Amino acid sequence: MGTESFTWADLMRAPLAAAQVHVLYFPSRFQLPVDAVVTETLRIFGANTSTRTSVDFWDPTDDSFGEALALFNLRHPPALILTTGLRNHDASAGDPQDFLYCIGFSDKNLLGEPASIAEAVNIAHEILMRCDRKEIAGYIRGRRMSALLRAIGRGADVVLEEFLRFHPKLGLPGGFSLELG
Repeated sequence: MGTESFTWADLMRAPLAAAQVHVLYFPSRFQLPVDAVVTETLRIFGANTSTRTSVDFWDPTDDSFGEALALFNLRHPPALILTTGLRNHDASAGDPQDFLYCIGFSDKNLLGEPASIAEAVNIAHEILMRCDRKEIAGYIRGRRMSALLRAIGRGADVVLEEFLRFHPKLGLPGGFSLELG
């Protein structure tokens, strides 16, 4: 598990280097039932993953909450992001930005159901852990949808129809995103 009150300052302290996958939840700011459902479900997930995964909850009182949403191509909370970290990144392999990408979920129906959250997060987590990061980021950058889907299906051995029904958004932090499904 990471922190219950993640902020922009935490992001700038390079926690990306400590994990292979980061799970970040941006709550609604209203303590809605969806926030409790996502928080409890992610706490369970975080307790059952290795140290290669960090689960953090963004502090909605952070002055940079809006900038953080924009960084991950989110319009508004609540939203859930899984993003690549820098753990196991070979410094000689090039610019880390060539390897960073994220998968986001903001559908309220998905976020309100623990079973749906579990399925979506498990699939996205496997994609981030198992797929070639540079290849995926390159396909997102080039907006090559069919190649992206083939790489995800091949690399993470997922059934794409199962993943696409959650309407994931794949994007580059600070860049653009592609909504799937």
